[in-house]
Amino acid sequence: MLTKSDFLKYTQCYRYLWLYKYRKNLLPKEVDLSLQKLFSEGYEVEPYAYKLFPGGVSAMAEEIRDQIALTKKLVKGGAKTIFQPTVSSDKLFCRGDILNFNDQAKKWDVYEIKSALSVKDINIIDLAFQKICYESAGYKINKLHLVYINRDFVRKGEVDPKKLLKIEDLTEEVNNLISRVNLDIKSAYKILNLKEEPQIKILKQCKYPYACAFGEYCQRDWPEHNIYRIAGGLSEKKLNLLLDQGILEIKDIPEDFLTNRKSIKYHYAVKHNQVYIESNKIRTDLSQLEYPLYFLDYETYGSVIPLFDGYHPYQQIPFQYSLHIQEKPSGKLEHFAYLAKDWVDPVLNLAKELKKLVDKKGNFVAWNADFEKGRNQEMAEHCPQFADFFEDINRRMYDPIQIFRNGHYVHKDFHGSASLKSVLPVLVPELSYKKLNIQEGGNASESWRKMIDPKTPAKEKKQIYDDLLKYCQLDTLGMVEILKFLQKI
Repeated sequence: MLTKSDFLKYTQCYRYLWLYKYRKNLLPKEVDLSLQKLFSEGYEVEPYAYKLFPGGVSAMAEEIRDQIALTKKLVKGGAKTIFQPTVSSDKLFCRGDILNFNDQAKKWDVYEIKSALSVKDINIIDLAFQKICYESAGYKINKLHLVYINRDFVRKGEVDPKKLLKIEDLTEEVNNLISRVNLDIKSAYKILNLKEEPQIKILKQCKYPYACAFGEYCQRDWPEHNIYRIAGGLSEKKLNLLLDQGILEIKDIPEDFLTNRKSIKYHYAVKHNQVYIESNKIRTDLSQLEYPLYFLDYETYGSVIPLFDGYHPYQQIPFQYSLHIQEKPSGKLEHFAYLAKDWVDPVLNLAKELKKLVDKKGNFVAWNADFEKGRNQEMAEHCPQFADFFEDINRRMYDPIQIFRNGHYVHKDFHGSASLKSVLPVLVPELSYKKLNIQEGGNASESWRKMIDPKTPAKEKKQIYDDLLKYCQLDTLGMVEILKFLQKI
């Protein structure tokens, strides 16, 4: 039996399908956080989409065979709209989101619900598989649609599904793809019939369109400094050329193969086991700093259905900051923090508290500062009384990540990344996120959502609160120590 979920895995990677069917024991024990969030967002959107079809009836049941039987029963009984319709025929199985009978065409219209902000190629493939499956089970299909999120929606009180969602007719795109999908279904069957794990060439498919759950298994024998980690990234064409030559280690890449300056510098650092340093450029970059320095980091939360009025879907709402202030070079370091505790829009109070701590001179230091600047701009729009304040912060922003992105300091153990999580352990090994209960931003975001939930026990709220403070504080302290390291060069 080939399910829709199986087939979508096949379209991403043949091995993904085979491993999922026959080697589920290799799956990580913990579900990938980003994938888990994607699923939960999809479930969150469904009830709003169902409201667009009043009178719809659910075909959900505990057992799959009962879902299939109930779908048939509802169709036979004259149901016009079916939620979670489930069909199986000719070794194919799919559970859709909505079937709506078109009285004029005397056929069924298909509606697939997604929490995305736009139509993606994988959505068209998804709908093509559904059409083939429905029709092979005897259902006549008319139009096929995608229901997805309106990026321009702004919450104002109770969510109106008609404003939150967009519906796009993809019938033509699906029909143009049907022949290819039919052939791919036959190929997928062949993969399922294999007795041994299929061998594939790994290019970019591990993360697109979704992160593969078997990444750790497939990459188990890769060398630490492998070609997939080259700074700046390699195109599929260049990856193909290297793999055809049996080259998997960065140090074995021919000298004249790379053209990207960042890639060339990283290749040098790995091949010669030396740190690549452009001291003069680092000193020039740091000379622009004006004290006092305000090391600033926000933690944010974004959801498909905005928690509070005045926000767009997925808009990142700052709920916490960490601020280290240094009045002069080698001067005393002061730390301040804000963390919203309650289920209310946190931005106004955050802005008030931050403004109390800031003077009218000196630079703000933020790692990957475009993110902080973007949030400042949004907070200026959300709280106009603080517009001048946030605009001033943005004018005074300095971003140390540029030293690493521009290749002024390249260490092989950065593994081609300039993120704080990659740079800090190498330059300041005594500071580690591994000792914390919260170790990355996605987890921080979801933890805050749990903390402000009235249903969460007080003891757990307190633990999350403490963990969030420690995590965000390490982000700004890490910047302080990295800057101190660079100033000694």
